[in-house]
Amino acid sequence: METASDIIKQALRNEIHASAFFGKAAEMTKDDESRMLFLELGGMEDGHASFLVEKLKNTPCAQDVDLAAYLKELERSSEPVMSAEEVEIIENGDPRAVLRLAIELENRAKMIYTKLADEAADLEVKSYCLELVREENTHANMLTKHLNSLDMDADDRPGL
Repeated sequence: METASDIIKQALRNEIHASAFFGKAAEMTKDDESRMLFLELGGMEDGHASFLVEKLKNTPCAQDVDLAAYLKELERSSEPVMSAEEVEIIENGDPRAVLRLAIELENRAKMIYTKLADEAADLEVKSYCLELVREENTHANMLTKHLNSLDMDADDRPGL
């Protein structure tokens, strides 16, 4: 059975992974609107990781791990954050494939935060995790909207 600290570590790994993904996608896209979206989402993921550490570091669910040190280790790790398949999707530049992958990352984050909320005994931690679920859902909706807009003429696309 996963402990709460295992789930927190999983959440941090996912946030670092998503941040790296959005950063790489922003570098490689040729579309300015997509670049801005990816940069915005990458910044949000960075914020989630930092706020998660700050919010949970002194709670009972994180008592057996130094979250700040774990986050620093993740951020400076020399191991590749993205899989070869994910890098290939970004490098191929198919906007639909990139957006579908980004939506998958957001949905994975929602699942992790839901699991953490279910495990959390502390009501403040539970509330914070549910707030993150809502934020990740908002991100997934933004990306879905962007994906759906690819079938429209550029002039008809709704703003993000």
